[in-house]
Amino acid sequence: MKIDKSDPRHWLLLLRQGLFTLLAICGRYLYPKLPKPVVVLYGHQLSGNLKALYEEWRRSYTYDFDCYFLSLDPRYSQVLKGEGVNVLMCGGLRDMLLVGRCSAIITDHGLHAMSPFVSMTNILFIDVWHGIPFKGFLPDDFRIQHRYDEVWVSSPLLKQIYQAKFGFSADIVYALGYARADKLFLRQSPDPLFREKASIPAGNKVVLYAPTWQQDNKGRELFPFGESQDSFIQMLSEVCRKHTATLVIRSHLNASISTKSFDNVRYCSMKEFPDTEDLLLQTGILICDWSSIAFDYLALDRPTIFLDVEPPFKNGFSLGKEYRFGDIVNDMSSLALYLDNILKNPATYTDRKSVDHMATTSSVYGDSTDGKAASKQLDRLLTLVNHMR
Repeated sequence: MKIDKSDPRHWLLLLRQGLFTLLAICGRYLYPKLPKPVVVLYGHQLSGNLKALYEEWRRSYTYDFDCYFLSLDPRYSQVLKGEGVNVLMCGGLRDMLLVGRCSAIITDHGLHAMSPFVSMTNILFIDVWHGIPFKGFLPDDFRIQHRYDEVWVSSPLLKQIYQAKFGFSADIVYALGYARADKLFLRQSPDPLFREKASIPAGNKVVLYAPTWQQDNKGRELFPFGESQDSFIQMLSEVCRKHTATLVIRSHLNASISTKSFDNVRYCSMKEFPDTEDLLLQTGILICDWSSIAFDYLALDRPTIFLDVEPPFKNGFSLGKEYRFGDIVNDMSSLALYLDNILKNPATYTDRKSVDHMATTSSVYGDSTDGKAASKQLDRLLTLVNHMR
């Protein structure tokens, strides 16, 4: 869950999480070692790299260790339990005592009030982050991750960026690929229930608009070129209608977009549809600005249109403007024209952009394009955990 600092309930959740963390640290030294290693995944949602690792564990590693997703959100915990996921709750003392006795904690964002685990236990901490970023960061943005045992990134280039720009020591950063991209590189069949849930007609092409949120620019609009939400969506929906396509609007977890009805427009927010990769597998064309979703979609090697709008990053770039591998448009008429042409004949896009796609894929994924990143990472994890025991 995302913390709303204006919500007293969220402060109470964090307070209880911090208190139970201290009790769990005591329990680590009072209770005997668990007979089987336990690995805990922690993030806002069970999605992205964490979900990919959980699914790979369930396929191939259940004999080697037990794996749980730890949730701060009581309601979300119940949803995951209903889906058959192994869930621990930060608000449950018994659950947190188990967390305190685990072998490793893997995060994709941070620890909230659980940072004492890092300095007061020998739990193995690993970060897998949640996106290959355009956004620039400073070393202070990763203060807790600097104290981790390892950080897993997507490629040697990202390893260099983590060292040079984010202040990480070279000996803790490992280029092991991005687990979340495995199903995209493998072109796995998307979940057919996704279209049913999103009410996307069978046979329709999918055009996805996925803007980044306001980031460091609090007044930033989610729709470009001075257009209102209605005018922007209406123009794109008209182009899509000509080609039997459905326009899908995806808002970030930190943003919200009103859901005005158009007959060929669907709204699939990150909160309601957390499996970004399944959505991308359904998508034929992506429209975005500076969202890291572009680099996930790159794994599919499909047409991408970038909106040339002002980046909302106060600290510059991690990956710069030159990594926009697709078509770049700076007004609505150009956007409509490019979208129309690609829907009419996708091969024209491939002819123009295949070299850029290949070069960018090589940079941001290195040699981790075989769909085996999750397996490689869990093998690494197993080696580390066994060495601890």
